[in-house]
Amino acid sequence: MITVERAKQRLQGVCIPLATIFKEDGSLDVDSTRANAQWIIDQGAREGNTIFIACGSGGDFSVQTTEERKQAISAVAEASAGRIPIIASVQDTDIRQTIELCQHCEEVGVEFVQMSSAYYYDVLPGDIVNWVKECAKHTDVGFAAYSHHYSGSKYDMTMDVADQLLDIPNTVAVKWGSPNIGNYLEGFRRFVPRAAVVNNGPLTIYGHVLGCNAWVSHVPNFFPQHSWHVWDLMKAGDYVEAQRVYDEFMQPYNRMRGQVSRETAGEGIFVKPWMEAAGLVGGPSRLPSRDEVVTNEMRAEIRTILEEARARESVAV
Repeated sequence: MITVERAKQRLQGVCIPLATIFKEDGSLDVDSTRANAQWIIDQGAREGNTIFIACGSGGDFSVQTTEERKQAISAVAEASAGRIPIIASVQDTDIRQTIELCQHCEEVGVEFVQMSSAYYYDVLPGDIVNWVKECAKHTDVGFAAYSHHYSGSKYDMTMDVADQLLDIPNTVAVKWGSPNIGNYLEGFRRFVPRAAVVNNGPLTIYGHVLGCNAWVSHVPNFFPQHSWHVWDLMKAGDYVEAQRVYDEFMQPYNRMRGQVSRETAGEGIFVKPWMEAAGLVGGPSRLPSRDEVVTNEMRAEIRTILEEARARESVAV
């Protein structure tokens, strides 16, 4: 069984929801999915500055079969070869599939999974606690309790439910966010002493001040140097500069992300144009995400923003 101490050691830095790549005919592109993870490693990812999320929301798990999810998780595990800690997505509405994915993760060397409720349904406290307890009977993989408030069930986890999940031995981490600022900050206070905490909310810099081990960002799929620069500044305690560097890129990035998200659903859809601007394979999306929402004008603006940001980062280094 993975301990909290090991989770805190392994789960540090920027937590990257890796894009899952599809071919033009819509089939899974395992080779490109693996190659893009390898590219991030070649850029400088290591234990202590990077965590991979394999086949999560940003990896379009919800439009894949269980077998495809296994293949995508395996591809990331092969690229990592134990060097980069991995949290795999096992969310499902069928607990048998969640258990099967947990067991697959153990087989391929993935130590952690993000464990949410059955996201389609309205979540009742007893349902989610029993769901996680049942999964724990069938696997020794480490659980990151996951408040999946922004999609699926829109459930904003309460502290009493979180406390019950942390009492389950598999639960060694929390991927935490909340639309309620009071609940969001109270979560940090409650969880930091008891688990490895991955900040899945907007207060990246402040979360580190409060003791979070890591934060979630899609940006390293195409520009990891920015996130690693912010991480180094936070570790050095230079929070004012960390916030400046963070905002300098994230403000234009989030503006473009918002333009896409207002027109179509999904998370991979707003990351892949940036990957393509960086010379990586982004590939098409599966419906309901609609690639035509990202216009040629938007792609040109993305290239300009990325080129300017890379130039700034080069000067800073």
